[in-house]
Amino acid sequence: MALPWGAIIGAGASFLGSKEQSDSQDKANAANMASFNQYKPYVDANLKGSQDALGGVLNTGAYQGQTYAAPNQFQTGTANTMGGYGTNMMNSGNAMMGNTAGFGNNANSLYGQYQGMSEAAQQDRLGNAMNYASANSGGLVDAAMRDDRRNLQENTLTGIDMAASGSGNMNSSRAGIAEAVANRAYDDRRADVATNIQNNLIDRSLNQQAQQFRDQGSALQGAGQANQSIQSAYGVGLNTLGQGANFGMNAGNSLQGYDQANLNDQRQRFEEQRDFGLNQRKDYQSGILGQAPDTNNTYQANMNNPYAAALGGGMAGFGFQQEYYPQQTSFYRPTVGATVNPHMR
Repeated sequence: MALPWGAIIGAGASFLGSKEQSDSQDKANAANMASFNQYKPYVDANLKGSQDALGGVLNTGAYQGQTYAAPNQFQTGTANTMGGYGTNMMNSGNAMMGNTAGFGNNANSLYGQYQGMSEAAQQDRLGNAMNYASANSGGLVDAAMRDDRRNLQENTLTGIDMAASGSGNMNSSRAGIAEAVANRAYDDRRADVATNIQNNLIDRSLNQQAQQFRDQGSALQGAGQANQSIQSAYGVGLNTLGQGANFGMNAGNSLQGYDQANLNDQRQRFEEQRDFGLNQRKDYQSGILGQAPDTNNTYQANMNNPYAAALGGGMAGFGFQQEYYPQQTSFYRPTVGATVNPHMR
């Protein structure tokens, strides 16, 4: 019987080729994964440690101590005191404004008086002075001419009459002329005196009118300055009210700020307690797991099986031998009467 040498050769060759290809694939995979495998123990250890640390953090929880420093007694005391001052200042300012609120009416009244002065300044002061002199000069002229009139009546005219009587001619023209001359001299004297007196009265009236106008102007100016002071006092009251309001608002804002800070702290603590576990896991995900080394190493599956290759190769070799060398693949059949070798089967 001939040996199946084709199957043996095919199986052996296929086995050796597949074995060599399989070894090459394993070596290539080992080279591709070398950098990853180098860091893998450290990454595994860090992940294990981070996992333990995360468990410790979650077990410990968020901070439970005090996080809000409440205002001290100096702060709250000062704020309350300033708030009280602010109320008092607003009341005082309001009272000042109430007491001085009439400055507008005062200014209107002063303006009306000033208009009256302006109209009075346009009047005929000289005419007023002359009327004043005419109305008041008569008695003054009589008083000034008292001695002259007495001298005329008691001495001059009497002497002329006595002279005429002594001559026995009371109605002489000479006596009449003398009496007329004496009266004319008196009248001239009276006219001069009256003129002087009237001029003095005119000057007095003009001076008096000018002084009255100046006095009235000074009074109005003083009243205006006083009204300015009233207006300034009103402004002081308004400013005082505003400053009081600022004091009160600042004090209120401070106290409100303390309360708001306390509320914010309570909310923050609540949110920290609520989100602590979630945030820790998010940090763990992004800070630890998300930072794992990224590699482009590829591992190609080794699909080479030397035994399967040997089986396939053997079958192919056997088929080749049977097709091209059939006489060498048939089993040995002895003739009748021949001796069979027991080692040949």
